[in-house]
Formats: sequence, C-alpha cells, structure tokens
Amino acid sequence: MIGLVLLGAPQMRAQQYNDGPKNDFNISYGYFTVTQFATVLGGVFGAAFSLGHAAPTDILSTGSLQLEYLHKTNNWLWLGGGVSGEIDTLVMEGRDSDGNPTGNPARTNINTLNAFATAKANWLRREKMAMYTRLSAGLFSAFGVETSLAPSLQLGLLGCEFGSVTNRGFIELGIGMHGIISGGYRILF
Repeated sequence: MIGLVLLGAPQMRAQQYNDGPKNDFNISYGYFTVTQFATVLGGVFGAAFSLGHAAPTDILSTGSLQLEYLHKTNNWLWLGGGVSGEIDTLVMEGRDSDGNPTGNPARTNINTLNAFATAKANWLRREKMAMYTRLSAGLFSAFGVETSLAPSLQLGLLGCEFGSVTNRGFIELGIGMHGIISGGYRILF
C-alpha cells in the first residue's frame, strides 16, 4: 500500500498549492501502542497460564510522546527523524484457591525510548489541509526487568493535517510504536 502511494505521489503534484515551508517540527501523543498491547497481553496470558492463581490488578500507560523533525525534499516527500518515549506498568497479584489475594503484588515497569527515521508522503495537499502516509523505523530500548534494544516501526496509514501554512494540527491512524491513533501540533518554517 505504501508503495502505491509513493509511486502515485509524483503524479499528484498538480494538487500542490505552493512550495511553502521546507522544515517541520512537531510534537505528538499516541495511544494504544505496541508496548501497551504487549503489556495488556502479558496480564491476560499471566492470568490464563496461572490457572487463576494470578490476576492483573492494574495496567497503566502514559501513551507515547513524540518529538520529530522533517525536511521537505520535493513537492510530496518529507524526510527526517525523531524520538519518542512511553512508560507502561503491569501489576499482577497472586490469588489462593478461593480467589483471595495472597500477598505482595508483582509490579513490572516497562519504560521505552525510541529513536527513528521517518519518510512522509503527502498525497493530497491544499493550502489549509493535507493528507499523508508515513513510515517510521528505528530502534527502541526497553528499560524494566532487563534492558534490551530492538527494532521499532510505525506505519501511519492515514494522516490528516489542518490549519494555516505554518501552524497545523494533525491526527493519524496507524500501527506501531506511536499508537493506533495519534495527534499533535506541527510548526512549519
């Protein structure tokens, strides 16, 4: 799907309203990320495989906060990168055969820091709004039980930005480290 959008984007240049700003700095917040999904599944599987002798009592998440810089390389393609972070907590509590708590709950904290490169294809451009598809890939480090380094990915299937030429809000639907839904504010200069 991304390939089709990227291949078709040069033909859509006629929709460009003007050259406009070349730089984009944005801050955004995303929810229901891959890390949140893994934390929820950890609680569900922990309860299932303990045959009812453990249960999740609390699942908390901050969601993902992102800072990103992009540079316009041509009329439709922006390239750049950024960082994001998230804190997730899972609390599991042991249960006896009657379902009563047995003692101190086990707490798992998963803090992630993500550095990524981004390619954003604007496939519909107007003076006050644009629609785009975005791909971000990089590495994330999870700090918690043990520190690990792993690849990260965010596929922004459909993004819509709206506002003036230099200040825009945006919302994006996707999947990955930045969440199923994310939104934020961008300054173009």
